[in-house]
Amino acid sequence: MGRQTASYRGRLLTYHGGDLPGFHSQVSFMPREHIGVLIFVIGNHCASLYNTVSYNVYERLLGLDQTPWSERLLEIRLKGKQAGKEARAKAGAERVANTKPSHDLADYAGEYEHPAYGILKIGLKEGQLQFDFHKVQLPMTHFHYDRFDTPDDEQYGKWSVNFGTNPQGDVDKVVMSLDEAEATFTRKPVTLDRAMLEKLAGTYETATGVKFQVVLKEDGTLFLVTPGQPEEMLIPYKGLKFRTKQFSDVVFEFVLENGQVKGLKQRSPAGEYISKRK
Repeated sequence: MGRQTASYRGRLLTYHGGDLPGFHSQVSFMPREHIGVLIFVIGNHCASLYNTVSYNVYERLLGLDQTPWSERLLEIRLKGKQAGKEARAKAGAERVANTKPSHDLADYAGEYEHPAYGILKIGLKEGQLQFDFHKVQLPMTHFHYDRFDTPDDEQYGKWSVNFGTNPQGDVDKVVMSLDEAEATFTRKPVTLDRAMLEKLAGTYETATGVKFQVVLKEDGTLFLVTPGQPEEMLIPYKGLKFRTKQFSDVVFEFVLENGQVKGLKQRSPAGEYISKRK
């Protein structure tokens, strides 16, 4: 939370807070009155005390009548808890009955990544999916279709995860609501070692006699280099399968026989084409 300003009983109040699990703090001051209050609170259930205490201290320092902040904020908190309880009782009203996941549970397990939020791990333990996100670890149960929910944990809340598939039918993404928007996490592929990538690099020839290169860059990425066309990066998908950014329904798969690369398949809804290794 960044620095904020507010009017408190006709006076300008500037404040800034910080929170970690179990530790909460707030720094505030009234610039015109040249007074400030610094509050540290230990314990999640009493996090709101930094407002209760700081407001009371300001009223004392300014010689104002003291507001029963503890009673007032407690009343607000209890109303909020009751509203939350009533809301949770109605959770799941949109559930579609008698649906099943589209895949075996093992197909959902893996690591999914987001450029801002990092890694979401989905595990499988004793026949139940496990949610692991920034040290929040909770079991998951099937809600409907490809949606799984965690329990409504008192500390970490409830997490709802909706899995998505690619044109090949593989589970390759997760959508969750975070902060103020949905975030899509994509499955991390199993990376190949450089020795294998070096094997894949080389010259290939299409059935019509057009030759092209598979080039290995210094950073470990493979590119398709075809005469007269822009380079296309091959994005790791699964095993020896790769994709390009342009088309999710096109898969390039290297053909390996007895440890030797024999060709490159290009598979799309229109069919399969094989280019031979030269």
